[in-house]
Amino acid sequence: MGGIGIWCMHYIANRAIILIDAHDAGAQISYSAVYTTLSFFVPILVLLAAFSMLGTNETTSMTRIGIGGTLAGLAICGMHYLGQAGISNYTCSYRIPNVIGAAVIAVFASTTALAVFFVLRAAWTNSWWKRATCAIVLAGAVSGMHWTAASGTQYRFRARVIGSQQNLTGKQAVTMVIIFSIVACALLLGLAMLAQHRRAEQSNRAQQVVLACATFDPKGRLMVSPEGLVPSQKITSSYLEQSLDDVFCTSHPVFLWIYRATRNWRGIADLIPSMKCHIRSITAAAASRRGSEVSLHSPDATYSHSGVVGDYAVVFRELFCISASALAGQINEPLENLGVLYDEILSTGAATKADRKFGVSAGKDVESGSQTINAGRGQLLFVIRRANAAEAAKLQASGYRFAEVQNIVSILARSMQVNSEELQMHIENMQISSTTEHILEPGVHLTCFAIRARVKGGFDVLVRKDAKNLLPAVQVPTLRLSPVALAILQELDGMSVATCLATLGNRKTWSEDTAHVFVTQFYDSLTALIGMIADPFFEEAVLISRPVSAPCRGEESQSSAPARATLIAFRTIVPIQARTPNDQLVFSPLSLFNTQQHVYKNASDHDAFARIIHREFSDVLCSRSTPISPRGQTLASLHSGLSPNRWPDFPRPSGSSGRNQQSNPSFGGIMVSQSVIVDVAEAGPDANVEMHTLGTVGQAAKEEGDVATFVNELFAACVADG
Repeated sequence: MGGIGIWCMHYIANRAIILIDAHDAGAQISYSAVYTTLSFFVPILVLLAAFSMLGTNETTSMTRIGIGGTLAGLAICGMHYLGQAGISNYTCSYRIPNVIGAAVIAVFASTTALAVFFVLRAAWTNSWWKRATCAIVLAGAVSGMHWTAASGTQYRFRARVIGSQQNLTGKQAVTMVIIFSIVACALLLGLAMLAQHRRAEQSNRAQQVVLACATFDPKGRLMVSPEGLVPSQKITSSYLEQSLDDVFCTSHPVFLWIYRATRNWRGIADLIPSMKCHIRSITAAAASRRGSEVSLHSPDATYSHSGVVGDYAVVFRELFCISASALAGQINEPLENLGVLYDEILSTGAATKADRKFGVSAGKDVESGSQTINAGRGQLLFVIRRANAAEAAKLQASGYRFAEVQNIVSILARSMQVNSEELQMHIENMQISSTTEHILEPGVHLTCFAIRARVKGGFDVLVRKDAKNLLPAVQVPTLRLSPVALAILQELDGMSVATCLATLGNRKTWSEDTAHVFVTQFYDSLTALIGMIADPFFEEAVLISRPVSAPCRGEESQSSAPARATLIAFRTIVPIQARTPNDQLVFSPLSLFNTQQHVYKNASDHDAFARIIHREFSDVLCSRSTPISPRGQTLASLHSGLSPNRWPDFPRPSGSSGRNQQSNPSFGGIMVSQSVIVDVAEAGPDANVEMHTLGTVGQAAKEEGDVATFVNELFAACVADG
């Protein structure tokens, strides 16, 4: 557009030059068609090179700005004198001072305008009036250069060229300028309408369930589009809640599934084509029943109570995987490089005038202190990733930019319709989470396992705010527990923190040197843990004498699996009205915390989960329609076990076994005493499927391949004594 503007300005300005007699058309300037065409492309090509020098990345160098401004100024001068060389009926001569002055004006003004523009661009503060100011400066450079050069030009009449097909008269040149100007304006209008459409689309997405990509470069900058938006794909219009308790949040079974799925992209990638076919088939089935076209993205057509779709949990998981695949294609990356799901959901579309007036926030759960709630109409899920230098350069070459969070947070907040301060905090937390994998160091750790009942059922657990997969813990300065240390822990079993401190303080009880060393280490570690939690409730926590094994950092290699550390835990159940003791700790859903113990890098759980995925979806994806049981559930629903759980308040794990039990106790997603299996191998499409209790197993979902975690053991010990 800049090249077209320079070219048009030149020929319009030359039309104002009248030579000899204004009424003598043959005496006025005419142009060579060849030179005129050549002068059109020269500024376009040179300006392209100038802007390429400046716009390839976010780094704004004054050296590069100077080179770009010089090229832009030379493009303006070059176009002018090339156009002058195309005058066919006059010979032009130029005064040297005017030529130098014109070049200086063009280069200086172009450099100034480009410096202001690209510095503002790097800071994402280039609003329309700042852009307009830069455009005026550039226009002044072109116009000032033209008339400086024109005032030093002498025209010597050579010959009349009226009627020659090889030349253009002044009127013909102006006609071409008008045509090019109209085309350029139409193109700019189209681009403006496209940008407006994208903004409207982003506004609509703020009311939907959306998956977005938060990719950070090595400097911690966020990847955005040229418009300052994160790449995103719609999952569905809204999550269809099947009951008042079925709220899609970070403790929901579907969220826990997709949380693990994003750590197992390789096990899912080959299923996505079949998922797309399945979605199309059930969409067609729903359309045939309703007699009109429907979409699974539509909130009133996605879930069929008459059984066309059946289990919406299966459908939503498929839609999530399909959206993730589309998002990977949008940024030109394989699905395995898309990233992993962040452990919070951002509520969007709630920044209404009423919300702002009464201070309603869409980002914070008053129960947990961190988990988002449905204050807004939409929900935004992020997959996060840290790109290395080569990957960041590749993404930049694809047209994306990396920007400082504070520079683009206002743009993102407007598009998502959320509070900018909360969004910035959310992005900064994601940036920290993408930096490194948080995991325990090898050795012995003293920790607090504090759980709290949730209002709508289930439990929360107290965790570190900066690493929600870790309990608040202090490392004991020993690599392993000796038999003497185990004996001391057995003597302290069931004692509260206050009693343990008093007992450990009387160190004469343990006269052996080995015992004395461990008692000192244990006492100091417990004192440090008390200072970390800094809340009176911890003084009533009770020691679990039996240590548990937890994942910890393994060998420093790309393929090494996590090693095992030893945890000595104090357990407690805090009141339901309790709040987080300090800003370093938060309450997180217990089911999410348990899931996070399965997703460490190179853990064996990944292979087990991949097998579970293929087993779960085999019944759904092997046929074009999903079989429906007479009870209104799909076989896949019963087989997957992902129906929303109904959490009891404080049930106790049952020690009995047998088939006569009617309930299957679930504590915040932690299976303690029973497991359920559904045998669908022999069931036909119309067969009744019965669920059978197989009895006490002592670990979560053992038949599905997932082993129990230390969370199961600590929770069982916590609720066993009420």
